[in-house]
Parts: sequence; C-alpha cells; structure tokens
Amino acid sequence: MRRRVDRGRRWVVSKRVWAEGILLEHRKRGGIVAAGYDVQGLDADVGGGILAGAVAFRMFLFMVPFVYVVFTILGLVADTTNQNPADLAKTVGITGVLASAVVSTQDQSAWTQLILVAGATVALFITARSLVKTLFVVNWLIWRTPRVKPAGQRPILLLIGLTVVLSVLAAVLNLLRRSAGVPGAVLMVCLVTAAAFALWWWVSSMLPHASVPARALIPGAVLWAIGLDALHLLTTFWIGPLVARKSNTYGAVGIALAVLLWVYVLGRVIVGSAGLNATLWRRQEERRSSVTVDSMPSGPPA
Repeated sequence: MRRRVDRGRRWVVSKRVWAEGILLEHRKRGGIVAAGYDVQGLDADVGGGILAGAVAFRMFLFMVPFVYVVFTILGLVADTTNQNPADLAKTVGITGVLASAVVSTQDQSAWTQLILVAGATVALFITARSLVKTLFVVNWLIWRTPRVKPAGQRPILLLIGLTVVLSVLAAVLNLLRRSAGVPGAVLMVCLVTAAAFALWWWVSSMLPHASVPARALIPGAVLWAIGLDALHLLTTFWIGPLVARKSNTYGAVGIALAVLLWVYVLGRVIVGSAGLNATLWRRQEERRSSVTVDSMPSGPPA
C-alpha cells in the first residue's frame, strides 16, 4: 500500500511538472496563457483575496438592511416566514435565503414596524456608502489611478437601484425556469446574462479606471455576467438546500455563513473583473509601444 501511494504521488508530481512546463512554454509565446499569468500576477500584487474580503464584508452589511427594508415594504414577511430557505432560493435568490433569518416573525405594531424600517433605511444608506467607497478603492488600486472619492448621493442610489434590478432579474429567471420549461429557461438565462453584462459594463465606466475606450471594459463585464449566472445556479441548487438542511442545527449563524460565502465569491468576481480589464489593456498598450519602437527608423537619416 505504501509503495502504491508513493508511486501515485510521483505520478501526480510528474504530471504537474509536465503541465507547468507546457504552460510556461505557452506563456513565452504570449496569448491567452500569458494573459492569464498576468491577471494572476496583478491579483497577487494588489492582494485580490484581501480586497474581495473587504468587498464581501461590506456587501453583507449592505444586504442585511436592504433585505429587511425591501421585504417589509413589499409585504413579503408572511411569505418569507412560511417558506424554508431552499424554496426561497428557488423563487427569490440569495436575498430570500438571507430574508429567512433577517425578517422578524413576531407580530409587531404599526409604529414598531415604522421605527424598524426607518432605522433599517438609515443603515441601508450608511452601508451603501461604505460599499461604494470600497468599490472605488478597489478600482483605483487595480488600475493604479489617482485616488477618487464618490461624489454626492448618486452612486449610493445607483447601487441600491442596481441591487433591486438584480434581485428582480433573479426572481423572474426562477419563475420562468419553473413555468416555461427548458426552452423558456434557456431564453431567459440569455436575456438575464445580457442584462447583467450591460449593467456591469455601465457600472465599470463610472468606477475609477484609466483613460480607456469603452470596449476595454467589455472583458470584465463578460466575466461579471458569467460569474453572476454561476452564483445564481449555486444559490438555487446548493446554498438554498444546504441552508435548509442545516438551519435546524446552526440557525441564523448557518444562513449568515452561507451568505458570506456567496458575497465573497461575488467579491472575487468584482476584483477579477477590474483586474482582467486592467491587465488586458496594459498588455495592449505594451504591444502598441513595442510596435511603435520597432517601426522607428534605426540609424541617422541619409
């Protein structure tokens, strides 16, 4: 048994060395592999994991009052408390999972609800401002631009509005997936992906970045749209059922941990989106510079 384990370990090491050699060879030739190495290097230089953690923490703080205010104002408290997290994940998405722990099940007077909603609304704007500032810091660190602060209340309102739009898209996608069958679900996934792409392309243009044309922000928007689809599937088919099975054991703590995992993955997607745009643009600028240098005449003119 020990000889088999050693033989298997040597085989894994040899295959890893072989794969690394192929990747390094392709890296020297340039192309997608070299771009991937550059993206990974930029992520390591700026501390992508730490930045994603900062984004995730502030996103979680933002989602708690957001879910409370939205579900209370829309009168969805009863629907939330009568469903388990798995059903909420399939109908509303990650906000439904969080609502199962945030929304109160106790009977409250109108004045009590009004005071709680008012306090949650104030907390919503405070946490939204903190999240917007974090997104600005992440982008000017990755793009290496001068520090820029968000001006006024417009970015905060845009963030809240964008969150509402994404929540509605998730709910509509789940509704059509259950009622329209496979063709309708596929069509809706394409439409939601296109909408997510357009939204993040627009948001990226307002966040700090170098003076680049709009097309330079397309790769990050594509990554965002794909990542959002993957997170939606993760919520519907894994996080929701997992929370439903573990809610009796861990309660609200288990729900909070599941949502924190979700927002951390989304934070990685956000950081990766900015890093992908910045890396590809810098590589393009380096190629242009090398072409310009190579095209310059050598030696003194005749």
